[in-house]
Amino acid sequence: MQQGKVIQYKCPDCGADMSFDAASGKLMCGSCGRQDEITNASYGGEMRPSEDHQHQQGVTTIEDDMIQYQCQNCGAVVMTNANTSATRCSFCNAPVVLSERLEGILKPDYVIPFKIDKNEANTAFRKWTKLLKYAPSDFRKAAKVKKVEGLYAPFWVYDVCGQGDAVAECTRSKVYYKGDYRVTETAHYEVFRQIDTTYDGIPADASQRMEDHLMDLMEPFDYNDMKNFATPYLTGYVAENYDYDAEQMFPRAKQRVFTYMDDFVRKSISGYDTTVITSKNYRANRDRTSYCLFPIWMSYSVYDGKDYSFAMNGQTGKIAGKPPISWPTVFGYVFGWTFGLFLIIRLIILFMGGPFLW
Repeated sequence: MQQGKVIQYKCPDCGADMSFDAASGKLMCGSCGRQDEITNASYGGEMRPSEDHQHQQGVTTIEDDMIQYQCQNCGAVVMTNANTSATRCSFCNAPVVLSERLEGILKPDYVIPFKIDKNEANTAFRKWTKLLKYAPSDFRKAAKVKKVEGLYAPFWVYDVCGQGDAVAECTRSKVYYKGDYRVTETAHYEVFRQIDTTYDGIPADASQRMEDHLMDLMEPFDYNDMKNFATPYLTGYVAENYDYDAEQMFPRAKQRVFTYMDDFVRKSISGYDTTVITSKNYRANRDRTSYCLFPIWMSYSVYDGKDYSFAMNGQTGKIAGKPPISWPTVFGYVFGWTFGLFLIIRLIILFMGGPFLW
């Protein structure tokens, strides 16, 4: 078992713990209400390991280690998984930042701070569940929330130069009548496009814990709120280091760039009835790579003995997740819409002088 060092930010007035406040964008003391600018934040010292328990930094060696931290408030042992870089003491709930997991190659370049606080997130999650029309009614009315957790999720953000060429088969048709025949003439064209463009700010979730499709639904993030990384932004929240490095995640970002290049080709071609890209030769090169932490609220609910998790963009408030489905409700909606459409058609027929038949 290894020991590590922690940072806890203390209020200069009353000595209580301070946490990042999403509403003000400052560190705030939960006891006396004092607020400090992030740039002026100071912490109450570090709990360092003894020389014979120094933790060796590096992604390859930390992955399978459990590290033991000691809370400066109550002296309790704080146990964390391999990639946690900020958490709370499980005994006294004091916010702690695990500083040695934010050094060297593990130090983020930028962070987007939370703009939505826990109470706002909790309220938004409850309102969202009430609007889930295909979920069971008792889930919508009284979803039991186990926990709402603020998490800084690790992302790699790429600026990418996309180059290459593409060939598209395009058609243009015209219809005319010749005697009793309806004739369609279709002309085929081969269109060539050469591409040289850049795409800035392509994000790729680098956490194994977070589902990729769920993190994709959290986009977009507003990079105008991006700040140079500083540890005070993390205090009071959970933060994780990346599981996958920039090289491992770049193929995912590159595939997104290729999709954007396809869209660019299609939008550049006009005046045709159909456009199909038949061949392409794309290349994507990284111009710049940044390691960033993005704010995510996670809500964990229990229904019918099963756990369900939902995510919220902690900057914009966008919510996504997979709720339980009430199939009788789904069938009821389908039947209702089908019957309603059938009735409208029959009424139109009746209005036009036809018979009203079931």
